[in-house]
Amino acid sequence: MLHDSKLPKSFWVDAMQTAAYITARSPASGLHGKTPYEILFKRRVDPTLFCPFRCQAYALIPKDKRQGKFYSKGRKAIMIGYTLGKQAYKLLETEKRTAFSSRHVIFNESGRVQKDNTAP
Repeated sequence: MLHDSKLPKSFWVDAMQTAAYITARSPASGLHGKTPYEILFKRRVDPTLFCPFRCQAYALIPKDKRQGKFYSKGRKAIMIGYTLGKQAYKLLETEKRTAFSSRHVIFNESGRVQKDNTAP
């Protein structure tokens, strides 16, 4: 996952956590097609909420935090994982190089962000 994303090795932890998150929510033959998450928490997983690691993302900026009417309504970022306990995505803002979480995200799964110096 990390190799495919072409992110620096400093994102190893995020890649491993994302892989574990997806594995726990993927059907297992030993569980008769159910996921480990479903067995443990008695809730089904919505697979449409998964998106590729390092996928382009645009996170909604809440109205009360926007700079003004004519400023952007979203923050450009890349997806670097999932935030446990919040049902949110872990994102890395590409301009400021800061990580944050957001539930309201639009993804561009058709393309990946061009490689740049994305070191944290």
